[in-house]
Amino acid sequence: MAKVGTRVQEPAFLLLLAVTATLFLRPAELFQALDGLPIYEALIGGCLLFSIPALQARCSWKTLKFQPVILCVLALLLAIGLSHASHAYIGGLVEAATSFGKVLVYFALLVVNLNSPPRLRAFLLTVTTCSVIAITMCVVDFHGLIDFQCVEHLADFDSVDDEGEVSHILRMRGLGIFQDPNDLAMLIVAAGVLSTYFLMDKAQGILRFAWVIPIITLWIGLFDTRSRGGLLAAGAAMMTLAVFWGGFKMAILCGVLGLCALAVMGGRQANLDLNDSTGGERVQLWRDGFDALKSSDILFGIGYGGYPDVAGLVAHNSFIHAYVELGIFGGTLFFGAFFFAFVQLYQMGFRSYPNFDREALRFRPYLGALLAGWCTSMLSLSRCYVVPTYMVLGLAAAYLHMAARSSARPAPLATWNTPQALRLTFASGALFVGLYLFTVMFA
Repeated sequence: MAKVGTRVQEPAFLLLLAVTATLFLRPAELFQALDGLPIYEALIGGCLLFSIPALQARCSWKTLKFQPVILCVLALLLAIGLSHASHAYIGGLVEAATSFGKVLVYFALLVVNLNSPPRLRAFLLTVTTCSVIAITMCVVDFHGLIDFQCVEHLADFDSVDDEGEVSHILRMRGLGIFQDPNDLAMLIVAAGVLSTYFLMDKAQGILRFAWVIPIITLWIGLFDTRSRGGLLAAGAAMMTLAVFWGGFKMAILCGVLGLCALAVMGGRQANLDLNDSTGGERVQLWRDGFDALKSSDILFGIGYGGYPDVAGLVAHNSFIHAYVELGIFGGTLFFGAFFFAFVQLYQMGFRSYPNFDREALRFRPYLGALLAGWCTSMLSLSRCYVVPTYMVLGLAAAYLHMAARSSARPAPLATWNTPQALRLTFASGALFVGLYLFTVMFA
């Protein structure tokens, strides 16, 4: 029976790779003849059909209580519903549940199908390759080497001189959901971490050095986005890798070197002044959100999708966005998914893994760097409901589940219980208060 189950799930994994590839390489944008065809929907529908047995096996409290990352993500659907139900807005509840439910489908499919080290490597290779191809297209177009009709870049406000003349700066944009330069920078940092993972694979011999070319291209692309959040995310990812490789002393050294490089680099990305136009506007957006939360809405929020109604724009900070729209309850769950991912990665350091694939075990530092870079990017972006964010969380949940099963004494890395709930509540409260005080000081 086990062999039959494996054969049944194989098409599901292949379809999952195809679904993931369409997130980065948008077929309808690359080929106009495909415009309007429900390619993503057809692929994910097929994947869901083949994954039903695996989903049924994982959807039980006995399983979920040992996987708090998954539990937090699934509970977000309840938080989203309560954010509208608390205002008796039934139409918004149905619309929000449908919208976020589609994101949860991809997350669930990733978790149940990414269940072995070979599949992990295939998935990482698919994500990295497709990301590099998409970003390379943008870099080539940005520098005028090849004109891709599907890529359009952004002339963004830069400064005003003494005579009142407004100057603009050209910023590189990406495909599909990564059209915003800051979104593209987030993807570039993630692709850079994964490319470095493959570069450091000594088992590939001299062939691994071919990854140097994509890494150089990614660095060029990061500077072309002119994204300050992206540059900070890259620094966070590198410092996280430094902690895993050489401890906190190496991380501090990398941080000092990074600050020195920032001081001499100049330009938009090196300007981290919160009083400039962009920084000041974002802090103001945060204050407007917190002001709206000073009411009975503090528990369940103002409602999913309601931030622009109180501030004019989204928060440009995923954690503040979640706290304001979903309240303390939903914001804690969103933060909790990343909190438990980091906690379990830390717990892995206290175990031995004789039964875990060595190549998969080598991925641990890079998963930490990927999470650190993504979280840092989200401090200046509202991306708490989009598929790529839950792709990162799904990857973490699946990897940590594989690791727990492969330790010398197989046992959960974390269990949802009262002590863990209290730790999460305390950590979330500290983050909420810290973000609020930061906003009050700089608004």
